[in-house]
Amino acid sequence: MPEKFDLETKKEVAKIGMTVALGVTVVTAPFLKRNRVLKNLHTGAGVVLAAFSLWHHLLYQPEKKKARAAALAAKSAAESVQGALPEPEADRQTVPS
Repeated sequence: MPEKFDLETKKEVAKIGMTVALGVTVVTAPFLKRNRVLKNLHTGAGVVLAAFSLWHHLLYQPEKKKARAAALAAKSAAESVQGALPEPEADRQTVPS
């Protein structure tokens, strides 16, 4: 889909597509042995259902760039906080005078 649709809209379209494809698959199931057209429609709806399911799954994956940037930011923040803390007394080595 074009970039003008936000993520939530894409998720809704994927859900609606899965629902319609599943409905067509269920409705055409009893007629598989009697009607060749409905058998082909049933098979096509199953393929479309699988495609919408894959797209739906991919829409819910975290974006790798944002996750990597957040991890780096958290790491640098943790390092800066750790560097700002004073050393505990037990860890300091005393130098004899």
